[in-house]
Amino acid sequence: MEINWFNIEGEDRQAWEQLCPVDEFRIVSSDQLPGPLPQALTNKYNSVLIVASGSPQGIAYYMVNGNRVDAKDSAIDQMPFGLAFIGDNPIPSGCLIQHGTWPNRTVRPPNEFWDHILASGIDSHYPLSEMPTEATGRITDLKIESQKKAFGTVVTTLQRMIDHD
Repeated sequence: MEINWFNIEGEDRQAWEQLCPVDEFRIVSSDQLPGPLPQALTNKYNSVLIVASGSPQGIAYYMVNGNRVDAKDSAIDQMPFGLAFIGDNPIPSGCLIQHGTWPNRTVRPPNEFWDHILASGIDSHYPLSEMPTEATGRITDLKIESQKKAFGTVVTTLQRMIDHD
């Protein structure tokens, strides 16, 4: 697993809560994402799941899990980015987790997916097995194990950073 750190000191908790309230999840397009991730990366996302957990006064954790299309490998990889707020204040750094080790982090869609991508470009959206069927919901309704594992990895990584500050 590889972790890249990004400065998030300028992030606005209200903007994140408008996109995805605490204790909920949302499926969004990559062009809706606030934050420091480079557009060259987010343009490779087929879809994005945002998960938020925490409390208004305490620590709120956000995961932006982009499903990055890797045409060379005929695969889609989850690339979770995590950030946290203590109250309204962001912690100094957010983490992008690459090459995670949880089950189903990488999926190999059927040939119809690749035909669809070739026909209409990377901006097309294709239903993926590791994404919720609903675009919004309570975090307790998120039943996809790979997404739970990705969120757990993000939270654990951010907790270690918070505990060392």
